[in-house]
Amino acid sequence: MIALGSVLEDVAVAFDPVGSWGLVGVVTVVLAAVLFAVGPDRSRVGPGRRLALVLLRLAAFLALVACMARPTIVATKKARQPGTVLVVADASESMTVADGLNGQTRWQELTAALATARPAARALEAESGLDVALWLFDREARAVPPVGDDPFPLGPWQPAPTAGETALGAAIDDGVRATTGRTVAGVIVLSDGGQHAYPPRDQPPQAVARRLGDAGVPLWSITFGQQRGEGQGRDAAVSNLAVSETAYLGNTIEVAGRVRLEGLADRDVTVRLMVENAAGQMREAARATVRGGREGAEEPVRLAWTPDALGERKVALVVEPQEGETVTTNNELSTFVEVVDGGLRVLYLEGALRVEQRFLRRVLSASPDMQVDFQWIDSSRRDRWPVDLGRTLATDYDVFLIGDLDASALRPEDLATIEGKVRAGAGIGFLGGLHAFEAGGWASSALGALVPFVPDRLARQPFDEPIRPSLHLEGPLQLVPDRRFGGVSILRLGQSDQETQAAWQRMPALDGATDLGRLVPEAKRLANTGDGRPLLVAREFGTGRVAAFAADSTWRWAMQGAAEQHRRFWRQLVLWLARQDGTEDDSLWVRLGQRRIAPGMTIGCDAGVTHPDGSAVADVELEAVAVSPGGKPRPVRLPRRGDAFSGTLAEFTEPGDWKLVVKAVRPGREPLERSARFTVVRQDLELANPRANPLLMRQLAEATTGGTRAPEELAEIFDEIRTQPAAFETLEQWSYTPWDKWPMFLVLAGLLILEWILRKRFGLV
Repeated sequence: MIALGSVLEDVAVAFDPVGSWGLVGVVTVVLAAVLFAVGPDRSRVGPGRRLALVLLRLAAFLALVACMARPTIVATKKARQPGTVLVVADASESMTVADGLNGQTRWQELTAALATARPAARALEAESGLDVALWLFDREARAVPPVGDDPFPLGPWQPAPTAGETALGAAIDDGVRATTGRTVAGVIVLSDGGQHAYPPRDQPPQAVARRLGDAGVPLWSITFGQQRGEGQGRDAAVSNLAVSETAYLGNTIEVAGRVRLEGLADRDVTVRLMVENAAGQMREAARATVRGGREGAEEPVRLAWTPDALGERKVALVVEPQEGETVTTNNELSTFVEVVDGGLRVLYLEGALRVEQRFLRRVLSASPDMQVDFQWIDSSRRDRWPVDLGRTLATDYDVFLIGDLDASALRPEDLATIEGKVRAGAGIGFLGGLHAFEAGGWASSALGALVPFVPDRLARQPFDEPIRPSLHLEGPLQLVPDRRFGGVSILRLGQSDQETQAAWQRMPALDGATDLGRLVPEAKRLANTGDGRPLLVAREFGTGRVAAFAADSTWRWAMQGAAEQHRRFWRQLVLWLARQDGTEDDSLWVRLGQRRIAPGMTIGCDAGVTHPDGSAVADVELEAVAVSPGGKPRPVRLPRRGDAFSGTLAEFTEPGDWKLVVKAVRPGREPLERSARFTVVRQDLELANPRANPLLMRQLAEATTGGTRAPEELAEIFDEIRTQPAAFETLEQWSYTPWDKWPMFLVLAGLLILEWILRKRFGLV
């Protein structure tokens, strides 16, 4: 098939004989000899009939010889390929910035450049046969059909729902893909160079330009706008917001952020902390004044907030709009904080920064219903002992944990305060260590009345002397629950006593333990070593509880495959000390990977139901829906993964506060429901940073054989393409082999059949 605009250049015949030309010649001679030597019987047919038979046989022989010569007819033709010059013009909101000559907007300059180049574009289409295709783009790209003979029918800038983003890379790619089947003679990009798009339209334009360069397609770029235009001078924006996702009721927390002040140097700007109250209304909780520094620098801001109501609360940092600001959508950032009851508060005092305390603090702090306050009392700074804990002990703590700490580190009056709190219902746990129990003199201190071991002044471990081996039990040691009291909730690792005993038998061994010495009569052995030495003992004191755990290497449980059992043991110990081991309520928890996302981003989500001891509830199914800011719900899939449920929340484009509602359905039980909110932030990408980016435009052009041009040089690009049409012409060859086609077979067979029919009619057969 001849292509559009093709011109026939040459016709030739080529031969490819069977075997060789010698073989063809021999066959020809043989056939000629047969033709003349074995002719029709002259006595039986007349001259006319004999001539007809000879000619038919000659034609058949010639057809056979032609087949052996295998001729090929070759025709060469020159064809012009259908081609397109793609003009990609920016129609995003940033093109409305008036930073051109005489106050013109970038869009006005763009349309003026196209109007000037219109005659050159018409000449290109008329003389070269190429089409000029105009595409407009913002977030999306769309073709603009010509009107009559006008290839650029553009008028004043019109706002579009997608004008708030610029997807430059995706727009070029869309336009090129739309020309499938046609040669792209060149791409002309008219833009301010902004690339402001959310996924999935955030395709890097440099990558698209490199593909064009690899394909030999030139790209010319023309930049409109200034790198710093008029109306961009003043902008106050909250660029960062950091606050803990969980806060305890009545505890003051810090809300930190950063504010960017452009064009506001040496000016005071007010930043307010807005917090959602129980009625869902945003109220000011604090404010600060920030003074603008050097241009573009970010200024830190820190504000304090004391939650006074339980539940999920929205927290926002807001900088007051400034006179002359073009964009105010970036003046606020928000997130969500879960305010929980800080009823179970733990004070953990430690004298050595050992491995055990790091693992212990980690597992306790991971519990949303526990608040752990840690205080390190450095044993190397004994010149400052005893430390004053008066202000710390003014807080109502439910549990005290005493680590590897000597009793002389604390003031007697502070110890008396702790003793009074335990007598009134608090709990206290003594942990193993080099200066634990009587090695640290605790039974001989002001807490002697409540400890579960008797005083022994000879057991004291001085700091300046070698460690006394007699005060410690050498490992490896296996923790064995005592059959008399081992069923207490602290040691429960299974649904039954048999499961608990089996679980403890599988637990990794401990490195060693501190010798508890002689126990008071009220002490109960909850767990022992394999040879019967006490490891965990407990007693009641007043309305409070006391426990002494001799080991200091339970971190090995977590490191050797028993992390869940390690977490469960320490949580149950603290709950027992706080007298919260008898609760029967299961709890549904929901955790979001992020509370603030941009449109198009995804969020990881985890959820599950736990028993009071922290173990996972197995027989439960979760149902989840995401509710849009407009109140429209849509289902969310949270598949089970192990003991919890995990999923990914995606396709959030509507800006505002979304809510994830999770419902737990259990057989024979009332369903549990919990929600968590997150914000889809829709900032004004276009006007928040409307500077032109000529560097990006130059990078696009330099990736191809095109170049960067000024707006007034647009017509020259069309002329350049028109005067170099050879690049869009191709030479095509057309060939035909008649010897192996069915017409030749019909000719050969027809001649032989006709010759036989005539011979029969003439009475020769």
